[in-house]
Amino acid sequence: MKNNATTESRRITAGFVKPKKSGWSRDFRKNYPVYILFIPVFAYFDLFSYWPMAGVSMAFQDYDIVKGMFGSPGAGFKHFANFFSDPYFGRLIGNTVIFSLLSIVFVFPMPIILALLLTAVHNKLFRRTIQTSVYMPFFIATVVVCGLIKNFVSNDGFIGMFFAKLGVVEDGTHLLTLPKFFRPIIVVSDIWQGVGFGSIIFVAALSSIDQTLYEAAAIDGAGRISKLFKITLPSILPMIMLMLTLRVGSLLSVGYEKIALLYGPETFPVADVLGSYVYRLGVAAGNEYSYTTAIGLFNSVVSLVLLLIANYLSKKTTSYGII
Repeated sequence: MKNNATTESRRITAGFVKPKKSGWSRDFRKNYPVYILFIPVFAYFDLFSYWPMAGVSMAFQDYDIVKGMFGSPGAGFKHFANFFSDPYFGRLIGNTVIFSLLSIVFVFPMPIILALLLTAVHNKLFRRTIQTSVYMPFFIATVVVCGLIKNFVSNDGFIGMFFAKLGVVEDGTHLLTLPKFFRPIIVVSDIWQGVGFGSIIFVAALSSIDQTLYEAAAIDGAGRISKLFKITLPSILPMIMLMLTLRVGSLLSVGYEKIALLYGPETFPVADVLGSYVYRLGVAAGNEYSYTTAIGLFNSVVSLVLLLIANYLSKKTTSYGII
């Protein structure tokens, strides 16, 4: 063996045999179009995800917009301490968690249910019509959706008038001014706006199921319900757990745009979340850069911890996870 290795090395040195390229170099020569297509993706994440992380240092400074990040004095963990002692801290965390849990319980299952219903429809024209109809709300701008919601639930909107006719509210009442209606309005609008687009990935997962499994189950006498729980749901379980894990990881990252456009002084106690609070102090007021950066960093750290915990529990219970 030693003589053979020595002979081979001598042949390579003498130029008779070209040394093999490294694994990455060989793969690049073979798949260079894929690497070229990856360049815009890499540039996007580099410019908008990694470079902005340098701004995290603002959380540990008394940031001065004139002096910049390199000239502003350090502040240690002062802004984190101020946030934890903020009188609104408990309300912000509570509202954020409540909105996230409502989203997980009511919004998350809807795309799965819609995907199951769509795959059960055999008429292609009818199925495509339904798919197009439920996809369209996702592409409507959030500000337009909020304008529609305000008109619908106002005292002269059809939803507001309908609730008044039922005696649920008094005549002339705007539903967005009532705290008990604010969260249901947000949840229902999220379902309407996102259920169609969210179902795309589950429709794709359902279409990849081997149809011979259903044929074998039918031969064994299995009905629709039995096929659903024995074949369909177990087959798309990895995708469900993946999306659920990611949703749990963003527990404190509630989309604040719709909330900020719809809430008011009457609904602040039940509507104000971390995102809207950061927007109000850091963007609208424009003078609390370090404080809001500290809140954002706290949010990111908690989200990472929740993601790791959710992934661990998912792998322990279902053996599926994202990492």
